[in-house]
Amino acid sequence: MDSIDELDMFEAERRLALYNEYRDAARVFTYYIETELRAYLANGVDVQPVDGSGGVYFKVTLTDVWIYEAERINRFVPETVIYSINDVHVQKLKVEE
Repeated sequence: MDSIDELDMFEAERRLALYNEYRDAARVFTYYIETELRAYLANGVDVQPVDGSGGVYFKVTLTDVWIYEAERINRFVPETVIYSINDVHVQKLKVEE
């Protein structure tokens, strides 16, 4: 196996591990939030449209957050604020019984 194949396998293993972590984490969060750049799981979401000089943008405050990003060392954070000029999708996750 050459180094390209090894790199591809490494990337595939990391993507699979991230997906498995996401699947497990989704059970303890209330919301799935998606922006143009990344996805989040959170237990608190506040989306505020803001009229700026360049037009409307969104200020999204998330609390108790898991960030879907493979390169992050710590994906769990207590709070994050996102500013977006594009769509922000918020979905309430189904509660398992």
